[in-house]
Amino acid sequence: MDRTIFGKRSFWKLTLSLTVIMELITISMRLAFGQSAAEYITETNPPLLLQLHHMFWSVPFVIAGVFVSERMRSSVLWSIALGLIASDLSHHFLVLPLWVGNTGRHWR
Repeated sequence: MDRTIFGKRSFWKLTLSLTVIMELITISMRLAFGQSAAEYITETNPPLLLQLHHMFWSVPFVIAGVFVSERMRSSVLWSIALGLIASDLSHHFLVLPLWVGNTGRHWR
């Protein structure tokens, strides 16, 4: 059996759980504001860090996961990073097409 963190069932359970939690938070925020991301950004002009897709928030976790030597902390950091990436991708390519009929491409 694979002994790396990616071969452990607990790693993938945590990653899936974090993906679902992040997506539920994203959907909740969209319902709370009642606006698309583009409308929210246009009307409120939030700081750049709030305008980023949550996939980009995974970068610090990936970097930290590379440098942390403890296996458990490293696996949690990688789970968080992959959960953020999976949540953002599922939001744009699964949730939004089903919900609003498009991928939410507002970067044109």
